[in-house]
Amino acid sequence: MKLYKFLALTVLCVMFGFSAAAQGGQSGRLNGKLLDQEKITIPFATVAVMKAPDSTIVTGSTTDIDGNFELKAPKPGEYYLRFSAIGYSSTFSSRFKVEDSNFSRDFGAVVMKEEATMLNEVMIETWRPQVTMKGGNLDVRVEGTPLASGSTAYEVLSRAPGVMVDQDGNFTLNGKAGVSIMLDGRFTYMSQQDLKTLLEGMSAEEIESIEVITNPSAKYDAEGNGGILNIKLKKNSLAGFNGRAYAGYKFNNIHGYNAGANLNYKKGDWNSFLNFDLRRTGREREAYMSKGFQLEDQRSSLVEQDNIEKVTRIRPSVRFGTDYSINDKHLIGLMADLSYQRSENDWRSSGNIFDYIEDETIGLSSINFNEEEFNNNRFNLHYEGKLDEKGTELSANLDYVQLDNRSVSSFDNSYFFEASGLEENEELFSNSLNDYEILSAQIDFTTSLSENSQLDLGVKASEVISESDLEFLINNEGSLELDPSRSNEFRYEENIYAAYANFSSNLGEKWNLNAGLRLEQTNAKGISATMNQTNENNYLEWFPSISLDQKVSDNYQLNYAYNRRILRPDYERLNPFIFYIDPYTYVDGNPDLQPQIGNSFQLTQRFFGKYNLMLNYDKVNDFIGEVPYQDPETSVTAFSIRNMDSYQNYGATLVAPLQISKSWNTTNTIVLSNFKYGVTVNETSVENQGTYFMAQSTHRLNLPSEFSVELNAKYEGPVVYGIYSIDQRFGVDIGLKKSFLNERLDITLNANDIFRSTRIVGDSNVNGNTTYVDQYMGGRSLGLNISYNLTSQKSQNENRQSDLEELNRAGG
Repeated sequence: MKLYKFLALTVLCVMFGFSAAAQGGQSGRLNGKLLDQEKITIPFATVAVMKAPDSTIVTGSTTDIDGNFELKAPKPGEYYLRFSAIGYSSTFSSRFKVEDSNFSRDFGAVVMKEEATMLNEVMIETWRPQVTMKGGNLDVRVEGTPLASGSTAYEVLSRAPGVMVDQDGNFTLNGKAGVSIMLDGRFTYMSQQDLKTLLEGMSAEEIESIEVITNPSAKYDAEGNGGILNIKLKKNSLAGFNGRAYAGYKFNNIHGYNAGANLNYKKGDWNSFLNFDLRRTGREREAYMSKGFQLEDQRSSLVEQDNIEKVTRIRPSVRFGTDYSINDKHLIGLMADLSYQRSENDWRSSGNIFDYIEDETIGLSSINFNEEEFNNNRFNLHYEGKLDEKGTELSANLDYVQLDNRSVSSFDNSYFFEASGLEENEELFSNSLNDYEILSAQIDFTTSLSENSQLDLGVKASEVISESDLEFLINNEGSLELDPSRSNEFRYEENIYAAYANFSSNLGEKWNLNAGLRLEQTNAKGISATMNQTNENNYLEWFPSISLDQKVSDNYQLNYAYNRRILRPDYERLNPFIFYIDPYTYVDGNPDLQPQIGNSFQLTQRFFGKYNLMLNYDKVNDFIGEVPYQDPETSVTAFSIRNMDSYQNYGATLVAPLQISKSWNTTNTIVLSNFKYGVTVNETSVENQGTYFMAQSTHRLNLPSEFSVELNAKYEGPVVYGIYSIDQRFGVDIGLKKSFLNERLDITLNANDIFRSTRIVGDSNVNGNTTYVDQYMGGRSLGLNISYNLTSQKSQNENRQSDLEELNRAGG
């Protein structure tokens, strides 16, 4: 691994930042963050610098979408800050004295109290919106919501507006597949299966919000045709020691539990955190599958199977890090995220093979047992620098990820031939090892070209090395023999080099432009030692993006957007080999898979500052999808991932938050899309087209006696995906939270998929060869969770020392 190249980039970046700092001089700043009493950030609040003692306003600003504020320090004198926002009581800082132009002060987290106002004898309370929009992206608050308590990151993502889970457990956004996942703005570089494993074990207690990015700019990696879901983790802004401890129990026919804590300590120039979590999760899946085979215009055989899967996982994890402020301009930090997971998978299948040509019925019984160990170690080193007062900034990130997945499997298969009464048994075993090393280095530079325009530049390099080793063994009269036809060694190497330029400008009172271009060079190589085969794929692609905002009026705005993006195949899908599932089902890899390239056009209309209607059209070349290949003579089905001939989608998405009453608000999402797929199977062209409808509604209610309720209901109509047709389904989740001890202790009871209605039923028909699947993934559960705020009142108020007498006399 070429580690020195990436380290050199980062070192040069930091040296350049320090050099610029030495030349750029110092200038004082006032900064901090506004929170409500539930520790939720307050966006777009007013921050005014007041002169003491006459209370005249010297300057001011507003908080950003995350509640942060930053102002240039005023000239020498005595001042205090006044914070105000609709629905909150005005709050004041302590007095402070500016002695020179280099004076700076971090006010930390300032907590504002919600204000209840009597209007026509009716109590009106202002809510902080659960869903906000900025730059065409949705930001969905997770922290503090009843349904998030005790949940995993995977479950929280599946409830975000417009997000659905397909039949393979992958995310789709507004009906579109190919969604990329980011953690705190960093791509994971993991396969879909490994990413799902990571998210299913990750606690939602670590998540602050989820950013739904439907039109990524050139600053983002071009990976992901369907958009990006960015998981924004909690960040500490309170001085002193603070944190939260939690524990919970969950039952979904599997006994699960979770316990952990999020701890933070901020003092002086250091800001550190430690999060640890231990959880046991699992599920029971029920699945019925039938596969019909056609031979010379007549049904030759039918395979029917009833399956039940029981999965249990135990996952301890720890995430820790620290940031050090060198001065008010420069910050360096490091972070580590370490987790281990051990899982057991018991898959039992029983069924029959009906051979219509030989007029024979064969009974089949299979017991597959798998033990798996998964290690995920992630490290990050970062630097942030503000180089001048014009907004010039430099940042650098170096990420290293090490994954390894080891599994041992056994397959016990029994066959019963009804005609002869004979029975046959076979025992098979496999040992599998998959290792990944991922290294990524990135430098981003931002500068203001004028008061109304900004230029962003950046470069990035990443390297992925994946190695897998599969041994397949057959029990031959008590002796285990290697089956070379089903054993395999595979190595995959991938380097991506990227550069981008992004320009944004205010073109007047009514227009804003954001345009960029990203260039990515990919060098990929797959080496199968078993088959003595090497496949290389090197390609250079350009990814333009443009976003144009138009303000028609205060109550109506438009956004016109276009981007071109890519979706590369998962590493294991490029392995040219067979992955055994049962005697009549396997998955085979495809070393000839090409990345899919998509072009997306989007028109977003925003009404009254809160209702958003998005119209989109997408066309994808070389769409990557699953296609079953069925052999009528052996009754074996091979599920292969391949590039389809064509794919297009056009649709509309409406996101409408509503305030129904003083204590009841709701976020509603409606998606209407039309999909069209084209693929050639066994020299026959197959077209699959259909219209899809989804409606989702999330309700939050504040009840008396510190109770709060959250309910999420989702309906998904029939949908086509590749050559499959999936039936309708719906689900309802509910959470009830009660707060005690001045909101420091929360007890939450939540129930998921109350009506056990999120079944996945789908089928396909190609030249008379049919597949039908009816499965339930065990989503119904009941959980009880307890969370306690460890933050002392002293820590919360450290940055807000009382000076109320002077402030009151000054009009405060």
